[in-house]
Amino acid sequence: MKLHTKRKRFTIVSLFLAATLFSAGCSSAKEHVFSEQPLTCTTALTLMPTLSADDTPTPLPTPTLSPTPAPTPTPAPTPTPTPKMLSLLAVGDDLIHGSTLTGALQPDGSYDFNGFYDPLREEISAADLAIINQETILGGSEFEYSGYPRFNTPDSMGDAIVNAGFDVVLHATNHTLDKGAKGVENCMNYWKTNHPEITVLGIFDSREAREAITVVEKNGIRIAMLNYTYSLNGIPMPAGKDYLVTLLVKSNSEFIRSQIRAAKELSDFVIVFPHWGTEYAYTPSSSQQYWTGLFGEEGVDLVIGAHPHVLEPVEWVERPDGEQMLVFYSLGNFISGQIEAPRILGGMAEVVLTEDENGAIRITDCAVVPVLTHYSTKVNDGTYATHRLSEYTEEQAALHGIHRRAEESVFTLEDTWELARRILGDFLRE
Repeated sequence: MKLHTKRKRFTIVSLFLAATLFSAGCSSAKEHVFSEQPLTCTTALTLMPTLSADDTPTPLPTPTLSPTPAPTPTPAPTPTPTPKMLSLLAVGDDLIHGSTLTGALQPDGSYDFNGFYDPLREEISAADLAIINQETILGGSEFEYSGYPRFNTPDSMGDAIVNAGFDVVLHATNHTLDKGAKGVENCMNYWKTNHPEITVLGIFDSREAREAITVVEKNGIRIAMLNYTYSLNGIPMPAGKDYLVTLLVKSNSEFIRSQIRAAKELSDFVIVFPHWGTEYAYTPSSSQQYWTGLFGEEGVDLVIGAHPHVLEPVEWVERPDGEQMLVFYSLGNFISGQIEAPRILGGMAEVVLTEDENGAIRITDCAVVPVLTHYSTKVNDGTYATHRLSEYTEEQAALHGIHRRAEESVFTLEDTWELARRILGDFLRE
């Protein structure tokens, strides 16, 4: 009975509520779900028309959505390219006298020259391109090792040069043929066999090699390098082997001009290393001035000279095309056993090359650091080495072997500094 009563009451209540809603003018297209909350409506509602079974409702238009535009990316700034730059270091004559050989002689009869470079090893290795003038030929063990006047230096000097950090070795000197053609050939074979990574200039094993231009690329800069000598100390060129070394003589002027022109075509920067000048003279000779003029006419960028065994000036020379050519006339001795005070003083050239806004390679910094070769009275006591003059002490100077050997000069640090300043002027860097 209770179940039927609940259903009847539910029906009556439902009909009553429906009639009430209709009479109030409120309708909805949705099916209502009853709850205990009061039902509300507003008179603003519009009654939907009643659709018959045959009526088809008009579909509502599909709204058109405008796509949101993607944000325009901010372009990254174009980086300013870093200009190409190269640091170059060059030293003078590696002149190995008999006393120098004694200074490197080991108890087992071998030679070790590594210690000679220790005080400057860090500086040499730090340069992008380090160059040394090897005054004396590495003629091979089949010849006796000797000093002046016909030099022959052990191959272990080459090892020490490499260990010190040098990249380029100059061999066109007046002592190139001290051991004849065989000595030159032994020297070339040593470098090719033991240190093929080293650039060797000035000596050649064929006519084709002599005519080729050596170009070294470093830090994106192509540098052409040429090396000539003014003399062979009267030793004639071996028959059929006139290609071994190129003489810096007027009869070769056109050949040298042609090499410089070719070098300019192949590179960004041209350096000539002439072995020239007058021994122990502090000023350039007329021959040096002649060749300086020729180099300038052909557009050489940098000249680094050797042979006088003393320092000579540095200067900017204006070329006919209006550009400047830098000339180091002589860097003196780097290592030697010479016995006069001015001859133990040398220079270490420091040059910086930088690419300008037009892509040309220019010298943006240059100087000469004075260096001094020390050897003691005992020579072979392990102190034989080359130092920066600024780091050489009065205590070391007092122990220098030159005090007992010099015949024409007195060695003092004060006089040595005065000579360096007088010759180098504003190019001196302490």
